[in-house]
Order: sequence, then C-alpha cells, then structure tokens
Amino acid sequence: MTNLSELETTPEVGDEKLSPAGAATLIADFVDVLIPGERLWPSARTVGVQGQLALRLMEERGKNALPALVKAIEAAGGPLGGLDEAARVAVVRRFEEAEADLFGWVRDAAYIAYYENPFVAEAIVLTGHLYELRPHIKGYPVQRFDLARDTPRHGRGRYTKTSDVRRVDISRLDLESNRTQAWGLKR
Repeated sequence: MTNLSELETTPEVGDEKLSPAGAATLIADFVDVLIPGERLWPSARTVGVQGQLALRLMEERGKNALPALVKAIEAAGGPLGGLDEAARVAVVRRFEEAEADLFGWVRDAAYIAYYENPFVAEAIVLTGHLYELRPHIKGYPVQRFDLARDTPRHGRGRYTKTSDVRRVDISRLDLESNRTQAWGLKR
C-alpha cells in the first residue's frame, strides 16, 4: 500500500511511475514547450491545455494512453522541470522522432485545445482579427458574391454560372432504402 508521503514526492527520471501531480506537471511542461506564449499570448499551461489534452487523449485512445504519453516523454529525457529551454526542446524533439504518430496526435490536440480557449480567442481579437469561438452560432460577416470581384482570374479550375448548373439524376441510387440501412438502423 502506498502512503500519502510517497505520492507527494516528485519522482526522479527513471522511476517506475510518476504521481498524478508529477504526470500533470510533466504534461504541462510539455505543452509549454509546444506553445510557450509571449506578451499578449498566454502559454498553453496558463490556459489549461494539459487538462484538455489529457481528457481528449483518454477519450480517443483509451485510459492507458495518458500513462503511455508520460512514459514516452520520460523515455525522451523528461521530466522537463529542471531543464533549460534548449534541453526541453531537445527532449520534445527526441519524443517526436521516437513516437511520431503519438507526438503528431498530441501536438494537434494541444493546438486545438489552445485555440478553443476563450483567453486565446480574446488575444486573437486584440490583434485585430475577427474570431469567434463558436462561429456556427453567429457566423462571420461575408460580402455578397460579386461576379466582377470574385470570379477566379488565376487560370486554374473553372467557374460555372448558377444558371448553367444542371441537376444530376440520382433516381437509380435508391437512396431511400440505402439511407435507412446505412444511416439509420446501423448507427
């Protein structure tokens, strides 16, 4: 049985298992290497990316994915806490080289969690860009299509006037019965 004082100590590199607090710190340090923040921009750790990342990781890849991430960072030279910036970046690069698939997934999930954060959205707005966390609710203002302004001029592809668009005959696809089977009953 593990006593409380053992859980409160910070394990050294190479220990069998980090405490939950140690693992949380390791992942927070990791996301701060990915998104360190500066001036107007908060760091990933500051806005809680590590928590969102952990939730998504376990949801998408199962409950063992979080310990696997911790072990991968440790195997690359982590924890990152006592390292200078260059050494932290080197650990993350080794992790990327050793576990490219896991690293890519985690990096993308961290970026998404960061840009979904309300504090980051506010930083984007303060830089002069129009940005909505939930654009599907209000949308973005879009100018009406203007044939003179919006017709492609680059010579690639083609433009078809709406009046020239013709419907495609889909009657032979039997969508009514296929839709019921594929989209209804088998969900």
